[in-house]
Amino acid sequence: MIDWVTARLPCTNTGDICDGKVIKLNADDSEIEWTTQTRLSLTGSYDSSISIRSLTPQTIEISGNPAKWLQGHNLFGSNDLRLLMWVFFNRLVEFYDIGLNPTIDDLQRIKEGRYTVSRVDINETWFLKNRAEVLAWIRSAGEKMSMPYRGKGVFSGDTLYWGKGSKYFYLKCYSKGDEIHGKKSNFPEDLKIPQMLDYAERALRLELVLCSKALREWHINMPCVWSEDMPKMLLLTHVRSLEMSNNFVLNDDVLDALPTKLRLYYKAWLRGDDLRQDLPARTYYRVRKQLKEYDINIELVRDVDKPVDNVVPLIRILEAEPVGIPDWAYEQNLVAC
Repeated sequence: MIDWVTARLPCTNTGDICDGKVIKLNADDSEIEWTTQTRLSLTGSYDSSISIRSLTPQTIEISGNPAKWLQGHNLFGSNDLRLLMWVFFNRLVEFYDIGLNPTIDDLQRIKEGRYTVSRVDINETWFLKNRAEVLAWIRSAGEKMSMPYRGKGVFSGDTLYWGKGSKYFYLKCYSKGDEIHGKKSNFPEDLKIPQMLDYAERALRLELVLCSKALREWHINMPCVWSEDMPKMLLLTHVRSLEMSNNFVLNDDVLDALPTKLRLYYKAWLRGDDLRQDLPARTYYRVRKQLKEYDINIELVRDVDKPVDNVVPLIRILEAEPVGIPDWAYEQNLVAC
């Protein structure tokens, strides 16, 4: 589903839609160097909010989760970026008298997706048996999986990130059940029906955050070029690029084929040594590249005290199709579009 969106929409407005201003003065307070308007927070369905501000009298900027703003939740939702933003904008104009006066041309451009986005978050859900199994999967992924050119994942709380801080894109992984039951959760009580709670309880959520540099360089910073299938394709491409070492013990034929020097590095890695710490940087990267030809990823340090029987389930989960939107969600009007 499309989760978070930051976009600049063509919309004639009063030019002063904001929640105040930030002003930068020079050192002696004699001159204003620049002024920027802060975003105005608008509440949608339940307590979900989205922020908006005028950039010019012809352009507004919005930032937030349009699906959650419309539905009251983001357990599941649409992958159609253009349609989602069109439905969101119409609801915004309908319910809030804040100085939005879109022209016919503005409306046509928004409907067709002829505007720019600087951030788009995409997520999909995979089902496991229960929340405990979801959390165990995430812990194992933190130990066993890495992203090409980004390295191993890092935890922030119970969320696992790969490439966090990148100005291009990054992945994150978390338990949706943990999120909606957490102390800071604003999940509406009215929506805590058995089907929704069961969905969240089993939900392993993986999310791709696309930042402005990636959107521009990949030429996908305008929703008019997005198809309904594109978000899922982008997410799965990055999720299935995650690497893990499949061979923890090589058979004798492959081991014999290894050059002597590589054999020594392999044996050191096999007993749990962190070769990144033990080798000079240039040597480490050269050895890592050579051993990857044998499906050995020395970037993933082996925990020799733990069994490795969770390796195959980690991979199999990601090879399966995401669960998507359940039929009962449409029947109970829990999906905005």
